[in-house]
Amino acid sequence: MKLKRIVIIPVIFLFILLPGSVSAQKLADTTQPKYETTKLVIERLKRQRTLQIYLPKSYSTSSKKYPVIYIQDGQDAFIKDALDADKWYADSLVNLMPEERQCILVAIYAGFGGSHINEYNPYLGNSDGAIYASYLAKVVKPYIDANYRTKTDAKYTAIVGSSTGGIITTYAAAKYSDVFGIAGIFSPAYKLAPAIFDDMTKQAINSRSGFFLAYGDAEDNEADEVNRMSTVLRHKKLSSKNIPAPLVIKGAKAGQKQWRVDFEAFYNWFINRL
Repeated sequence: MKLKRIVIIPVIFLFILLPGSVSAQKLADTTQPKYETTKLVIERLKRQRTLQIYLPKSYSTSSKKYPVIYIQDGQDAFIKDALDADKWYADSLVNLMPEERQCILVAIYAGFGGSHINEYNPYLGNSDGAIYASYLAKVVKPYIDANYRTKTDAKYTAIVGSSTGGIITTYAAAKYSDVFGIAGIFSPAYKLAPAIFDDMTKQAINSRSGFFLAYGDAEDNEADEVNRMSTVLRHKKLSSKNIPAPLVIKGAKAGQKQWRVDFEAFYNWFINRL
């Protein structure tokens, strides 16, 4: 009788990651940037501000710590969820950077109506600007440092803003220069805060602080105001490395399109310093 050979064939089970499955979602999360949103209260003002935190693609696949940039008027910072193209594209810019040049971005949404200008201009009568700047330094930054892998030293901590956001950025970077070591100031509306020049003249500023100023040359009087601030800051004995000549965007007026260009130039200057 002829015996039949029994052949045992190993069976390999292949698990296919279907779109929408938990495993597929986890895979997607490690290859894409992540956005998280929270709200933090300004206790003295009984208001809260929305923070949208951008974590670069490399955040979930590494254990490294990151520099952080705090963006005023954060509702205009990201292309994500944008209803139009009139944004800074800050997140898109970081997406294109190699891992070693990536940062965490914290977009702080502005208040509405009168609270916006009151929080962004400390030089108005009955202004909330000093309280808001304190909130950035003593509430927002500690929260981010406690919940994310950040490089906490001032040299790795930048604050940026445009127009009236440029006023509060200048003020906060000077007042809290041991917290925010770098400032990006785009088309600052110094004409709404003429007292800022005397204030900056008197304000003690960490000599290692860096200030990057930018403006469009089609804006009335902006060149005079920005150059005046640059001169004031240089008299604080900040080196040319720490305060380069203001960036001039030819033919540009204050607006999101210009600030997108400003932010890219600032970002590269900031990263190159580290």
